[in-house]
Amino acid sequence: MFGMGKKEPDSDELTVQVHAVTSDDAFKLAQKIWNENGRTIHVDPKSGKEFLHFAYANPKCVVWLQHDQGRQGILEMIVRWEADQTHEVFVLTTGQKAGDDARATALLNSMLTTPSVVISNQ
Repeated sequence: MFGMGKKEPDSDELTVQVHAVTSDDAFKLAQKIWNENGRTIHVDPKSGKEFLHFAYANPKCVVWLQHDQGRQGILEMIVRWEADQTHEVFVLTTGQKAGDDARATALLNSMLTTPSVVISNQ
């Protein structure tokens, strides 16, 4: 697979997998997380993004859930897996299902059931 391979420990390479998912189910789960954590939404004025930031201990990872300010119907979820220093980016949109939503749905469901630390600053 393109971009997937063993990296040197001091490498400045970044391994990223990008998934575009159109799924009412996945989007509703992401929206539920967004709504339940609304009091901790951050705004990045440089990028124009509103975002939530979570940290999980097992497996150790950091998750950002974000979208452009004022934009509805699309959410982005970025997961950084600490063990292998990889990233997954999910672009979640609502609508008739397109793409495999199993991975995104599984991650979002686990976010709803796994204790996390909601990081209060960037």
